[in-house]
Amino acid sequence: MEVASVQFVSYDRLAESVRLIETGLTSDPVRLSRRRRFAAVAYEVQNDVAAAWFVRRGHNTFWHEIHTLARRGGVWSCLGGGGHNADEDGLADRPCAAELGGLLVSRGGGSTSVRQRSLLPLPDRFVTYAELLVAEEVSAVEVGSDHRAAPRHGRLLAVWTERPPPRVRALAADGDELATLDLASGRTAPKRVLLSRRRPGRRAG
Repeated sequence: MEVASVQFVSYDRLAESVRLIETGLTSDPVRLSRRRRFAAVAYEVQNDVAAAWFVRRGHNTFWHEIHTLARRGGVWSCLGGGGHNADEDGLADRPCAAELGGLLVSRGGGSTSVRQRSLLPLPDRFVTYAELLVAEEVSAVEVGSDHRAAPRHGRLLAVWTERPPPRVRALAADGDELATLDLASGRTAPKRVLLSRRRPGRRAG
């Protein structure tokens, strides 16, 4: 279920988002529990805007929450955000492409206005984000000119303020391109055919 904005969270969204932006991911939990009720998943910074992705434990569900931020005068402030709930926290090891439905997919995103106070009728500027998921066959991901290693759980963010959105490429360990994702349409174009293996104990449904 998609929600328009994130209002009720069990953590300080601004403080935790700024901490994530400034220090990066300092832990990599494989699951949430009664003791650990939220965790940082991913973040992305593009000049003076950013997005931070958290997952928190709810009542019989898990909430994936993305907060958008802008930096003015050297200080970060929250703009808004969005999210959705799911049956799983998404922190387990990423699946193979056959189980994920592709090498590189995007299953959510949003956009927030970056409003600036001015006496002039300036056009609205927006910070847009997309949730990215990569399969276990992917070694690294390029979002525009930003190169990053694929995280263990396979979840990343893409952030942009200009059109068109950045090109997303999934890369193999040897640097070869496996697939590209068009964020404007959500379509993935595979470049190499891989023989994906299913993990032991899993059966095709």
